[in-house]
Amino acid sequence: MSADDASKPGATPPPGATPPAGAAQPERVAEAASRSAEPVDPVAAEAALRELERELAAGAEERPEAPPTPALGSATAPAPMPVTPAKATAERTPAAVTGGAPIMKPLAPAAPTPVVVFDKVTKSYGSFTAIKDVSFRIDDHPGRGEMVPILGPSGCGKSTVIRMIAGLSPQFPQTSGTVLVDGKVIKGPGSDRGMVFQDYTSFDNRSVLDNVAFGLECRGVARAERLDRARLWISKVGLSIKKDADKYPSELSGGMRQRVAIARTLVLEPRIILMDEPFGALDPPTRARMQDLLIGLWREQSPTVFFITHSVEEAVYLGDHVLIFSSSPGTILKEIKIPPPDRPSNAMQRDPAFLETVYGIKDVIEKLESSQRGGD
Repeated sequence: MSADDASKPGATPPPGATPPAGAAQPERVAEAASRSAEPVDPVAAEAALRELERELAAGAEERPEAPPTPALGSATAPAPMPVTPAKATAERTPAAVTGGAPIMKPLAPAAPTPVVVFDKVTKSYGSFTAIKDVSFRIDDHPGRGEMVPILGPSGCGKSTVIRMIAGLSPQFPQTSGTVLVDGKVIKGPGSDRGMVFQDYTSFDNRSVLDNVAFGLECRGVARAERLDRARLWISKVGLSIKKDADKYPSELSGGMRQRVAIARTLVLEPRIILMDEPFGALDPPTRARMQDLLIGLWREQSPTVFFITHSVEEAVYLGDHVLIFSSSPGTILKEIKIPPPDRPSNAMQRDPAFLETVYGIKDVIEKLESSQRGGD
């Protein structure tokens, strides 16, 4: 059968052919339906995880291991956790776009000192433990930081982790363990870390222009310079300087308000950006546009980005290095390396290899959440 014949409506694909991008996968639907009627226990969840490991490891390209982290002060950095690469296929090889530039440049070899290290970190509030013995390292790749989505069941401590990196109380400081940023113990909030919250956090009594310039004002940047830089970032996030700069937050849509929040963070050029479900309240088309916007801005500044999301599709599209958390008390269940995106969000989410990775991760998280609801 020719490629033209295969693309016609109603055409039957030849045996062994890959279903068209975005096509339904009946065997997965039937499997999920049969699973939903069965009780879930930790043994089943563990089996699902092992199966995901085998699937993701199959056909994966070998990646050079980063050099071990040296001892930093009195704290010993943890050895890297085993990281499973997602399945690499020809369809996901970074492609050329207009002008011949790749969508994402490859990661450079890691520098000796990681950007962030968690070493056996636990956070408790009285008798409640939010996270327990969390250990991971995010390496410093000069010229392009990693995008690090954090996935896991509700209440597993994802926000605790990024607020701890930000140095924000009450999550900070940790109850035990070590948290390092650029090899140094965190002492509180710093200008090297910027935060974009889930809720819209613009100042209602300030215009868009003054909201974006607020951090520069706090740094003591002269008015003319800070307003020029704010106008530049208003434009970069897709807002109109002429139409939107003088508006107040109450006059903006949810997507526009999150663009303002992102501009206000990026204008400060932080080393690390911490994002707590920033697109969770947006409708799907706006969310897809914001994902593409974030990728574009990330390419330009290349910070390390920690990104909490409940959307597995969003994590797989945006992520280099995905952290999957267990049920509460949260700990790192798995780390997965993802090939960089080579197409816009809507196109990538129809890629069969992309969907295979998404379904595998969803299966694990569904098992965890079911076990948690059942009290196992």
